[in-house]
Amino acid sequence: MLSKPSIWLIDSTLRDGEQAPGVVFHDKEKITLAQMLDDTGIDEIEAGTPAMGENECRLIRRIAKLGLHARISVWCRAVKRDVELAAETGAEGIHIAFPVSDIQLAAMHKDWEWVKDNLLQMTDYAHSLFQYVSVGAQDASRCSFEQLLHFMAIAEKQAICRIRIADTVGVLTPLNTVDLIQLIRNNYPQLDIDFHGHNDLGMATANAITAWQSGASSLSVTVNGLGERAGNASLEEILMIFSQIHHFSKYDTSQLFSLCKYVSLISGRPIPDGKPVCGDMVFSHESGIHAKGTLANTTAFQAFDGQLIGRESYRNLFGKHSGKGAILDVLKRNHVPVDEEMISVLLKNIRQTAQND
Repeated sequence: MLSKPSIWLIDSTLRDGEQAPGVVFHDKEKITLAQMLDDTGIDEIEAGTPAMGENECRLIRRIAKLGLHARISVWCRAVKRDVELAAETGAEGIHIAFPVSDIQLAAMHKDWEWVKDNLLQMTDYAHSLFQYVSVGAQDASRCSFEQLLHFMAIAEKQAICRIRIADTVGVLTPLNTVDLIQLIRNNYPQLDIDFHGHNDLGMATANAITAWQSGASSLSVTVNGLGERAGNASLEEILMIFSQIHHFSKYDTSQLFSLCKYVSLISGRPIPDGKPVCGDMVFSHESGIHAKGTLANTTAFQAFDGQLIGRESYRNLFGKHSGKGAILDVLKRNHVPVDEEMISVLLKNIRQTAQND
């Protein structure tokens, strides 16, 4: 029997999440969030961007000194001063991002020669200061395969610990993701691949899981999918996919709902009612068939019991589509004597009220 492929989750809420327009985390909030992520068992916390200034560096130093189980890493541009600032934070790992697509290189007034030269120089320098060095192929999804493989070849010779494949503007589909990750795996089977997906077209979580199934061993995520523009692959969705579909027990999901609510609070970003895993209505049922089925078996019409993430198992609501089963259950639980005529009257009134509203 084949063993399950390993997984390493990198949470970037403190870095990429805070880059969402209008989002600013305060010092105490960052400390609390880092501790909550660690309690969940996240493997690595991308704690920030040292080039943002001394306040950012000071917070990263505080997080690095918390004694968390998670590896603490920082994000940098391919700039020597960024690497120097990163080294002063006490972080164990550094990630250096390189634009690789023609469109981003042109926008940054760089060329492919600059990428090659700086990939060599910055990684040599980073290796002298950090135990763990990761590099990123920024906008890899819009880079030619030939150019991307050239980037990989240089990185492999530099003994880089991990390569991040970034779908920076969220244009990959799951099948495209399969092709991309397998191309890299076929040419560089020893490389540790991290997939960093954005959600511009609504496929970040699907692409991330597909990348892992195709050979990526690390995934970058954020709580609630918080991030620039439409955000990133959602930590809570990824965790529950691993838990419920792939039966991983590596991560603790029991406080996942509290984590999602906390990030919503400190980011000022409300969670949509229908947001998978943490939305207010994702364990709610109105349809008569669904409500009655849920009474018989919690997972008859939902993927998992809500108690697994620290919320209600399920919730039956009343409205236009309600049936007798849910009404009967509520009355019995509240010790209200019932007969068939009463239930029929109640059901009629509920449906009329719902439609009049």
